[in-house]
Amino acid sequence: MDNYEICMTLLKCESEEDIIQVLKKLNYWDDRKCWTPYGQISNNRGVVSNQQSSAVAALVEKLVNSIDAILVSECYRSKINPEGDAAPKTMLQAIESLLKIKGGSIANLESRGRTTFAERIQLITSGTKTEPNYLIIDDGEGQNPSDFPNTFLSLLKENKTKIPFVQGKFNMGGTGVLQFTGKNSFQLIISKRQGDLPNANNKWGFTLIRRIEPEINQPYSSYVYLTPNEEILSFEKEFILAKPGQYPNLYCESLVYGTCIKVWNYKLQGALKSIATLNLRWELDKFLPDPAIPIRIKERRQGYRAHSYETTMSGLISVISDSPDKIEAGIDTGAPIDIPNVGNVHLRVVLFKDKENSEVDRIPAGIFFIVNGQLHHELDEHFISRKTGLDYIASSLIVLVDCINLPPRIREDLFLASRDRMRQCDEKTILEKAIIEYICDHPGIKEINAIRRQARISKAGEEETSKVIQNLVQSDPMLANLFSAGNIINVPHGSVPGPITYEGKKFPTIFHLKNDHGRDLIKKCPKNKAARIEFITDADNDYFSRSDDPGRMQVHGSPKIKSLHLWNGRAIVRFSLPPDCQIGDKYQLESEVTDVSRVKPFISMFTIEVMEEVPDIERPEPQKRHGKIAIPDIKEVYQNEWAKYNFDERTAIDIKHSDECGLDMFINMDNIYLKNEIIRRRSLDPDILKYIFKYGLFLLSIGMIFQSKSENENQENGEEISFDSIIESAKGLAVTLIPVLLQLNKGKI
Repeated sequence: MDNYEICMTLLKCESEEDIIQVLKKLNYWDDRKCWTPYGQISNNRGVVSNQQSSAVAALVEKLVNSIDAILVSECYRSKINPEGDAAPKTMLQAIESLLKIKGGSIANLESRGRTTFAERIQLITSGTKTEPNYLIIDDGEGQNPSDFPNTFLSLLKENKTKIPFVQGKFNMGGTGVLQFTGKNSFQLIISKRQGDLPNANNKWGFTLIRRIEPEINQPYSSYVYLTPNEEILSFEKEFILAKPGQYPNLYCESLVYGTCIKVWNYKLQGALKSIATLNLRWELDKFLPDPAIPIRIKERRQGYRAHSYETTMSGLISVISDSPDKIEAGIDTGAPIDIPNVGNVHLRVVLFKDKENSEVDRIPAGIFFIVNGQLHHELDEHFISRKTGLDYIASSLIVLVDCINLPPRIREDLFLASRDRMRQCDEKTILEKAIIEYICDHPGIKEINAIRRQARISKAGEEETSKVIQNLVQSDPMLANLFSAGNIINVPHGSVPGPITYEGKKFPTIFHLKNDHGRDLIKKCPKNKAARIEFITDADNDYFSRSDDPGRMQVHGSPKIKSLHLWNGRAIVRFSLPPDCQIGDKYQLESEVTDVSRVKPFISMFTIEVMEEVPDIERPEPQKRHGKIAIPDIKEVYQNEWAKYNFDERTAIDIKHSDECGLDMFINMDNIYLKNEIIRRRSLDPDILKYIFKYGLFLLSIGMIFQSKSENENQENGEEISFDSIIESAKGLAVTLIPVLLQLNKGKI
């Protein structure tokens, strides 16, 4: 076979065994002279194995490299040196100036426009349902064969560090997939440089990466790439047939230039191996929430039946932009916040309506830290629930934290080079605390949390629960010790309020200080507090957070903005006083609010005067005192409500915070094990079995909560308890609760 035939044969292999047979036939497999250490580093396992901990995150690094390649090629085509002074300084600028995408975000494009861009980067699935292979094909700048060792196959070099608008600067993230690629870590790279770019030589180059097992002189595995005669294999062809045709056809459309990468038997977990246009696409939406270029996903494994075998992955921010009817009225909001000792981040807070259909269920909840459109760390909905107590909104709340404006040193300290997790450091703690404060201070979020609770909690169960618990408490001092004295169940009364109505304007006509009487406002602020300034406006709640023509607030002078909440015509701005301020200091500030529609900004003048410190008010926390628990409300949940409560047949109990002092408990009265016991024990009154199940689970769960609280209070800096383990344990308790209690009670009473 000549080099072209070798390349195409390797590309069309659909299993690791096929590759090995080709290499053995060519006498390459066992000949160590045909292989060069990846990165020209013999002991390279330390770098390769210290990459992404997630198979999806590792795959995303390949997509990010393709995005970088397209941006660089477009820069050259615009007659701009990517490393020169005229090059875009940020990725957002590059997207807007080079790709002509408004606002630097594809969320501003219609779906048809996104698909056109998406064809430039394709993620194709081949192989089998259980052992999927993935191809990533882009029409980016491409590389000459002689440049492979210094680009695709290099480690820890500075090949992109001088290009300010690209993401992949660490020169190692592309190796992350090797840990997830089959037994042999095979990865095929084929590339040809665009003919109109500098130094193009019109040759295709290709190589194959593999993992070498430990040997006597090499105690650890190492990674090598194919270089017969100590050079990258190459050939001259106008194009290669690498792109797929219609389902299920592969390798039938031409690639004229760019790069094709293939990995075999990729180790995705569980449902992510299913049809790529569904679960994998949704996961990629999360890991690339705002990609510079959308990705076209094409499923080409045989045996699937679907309406479509192709879809466009545009990221979580585009999903949000395409789903206005699924978002709670007004809760697409946010603003830049300046965090002392950390820096400036931009928050976007989106609250989806209650998850009652599969489309909303696919949208992830949590806090997502983003740099250049790529996820760098996430905190799930349980973190939000534990830290805020807003349990009724936690599963449908998305907080996007854009960290691109943090000082470079802070970003380096916060995020690992693998770009998939955050270091445990002081900056992380401060950043998380500021985000939680922002959520807790948002009036709309708290209001909707209360409305959702009221919709789920009924007055009907209050009297029965109180009566049962009072009888139990009076009869047993151990049970009495679990509950705080004097607490009553806090059940909301009255009809459930309707949706919050507010009709703002995309471009406001007013934005001024509250009670503005034509003179400067003087705001007195204790030295140990944040100054609170309130504005009146008719702006939409997403005025400062949207990607399409957002508004901007600038404040001239000191102190800096700590947080900004825009909610239904009121903008609450908090300012952090300088740490060296003295009592009596006066700070004169001027705020400017503007957007693309305005010739002149809205200008407001005000003064902050520093006053004596005031003591912090310690709010009583009966929920945490001595581990005791306010009497919870119990709500019975039946099968027709499972979707509303995210239950299934094995769910036993769910636990949520009701307010600062209480809990709400939801018992699944159509639990499969309870129903089985009712059928088995026909001689017993079903109401008795339901009573045992309901209050047995309730009291056992209370005992576990009590123990967790007690342990936390005995620990220094104890974390808020998580109900997750208790809820999971209750599934097991539901299996044995009735049989055990009945058996132990048999013949005793």
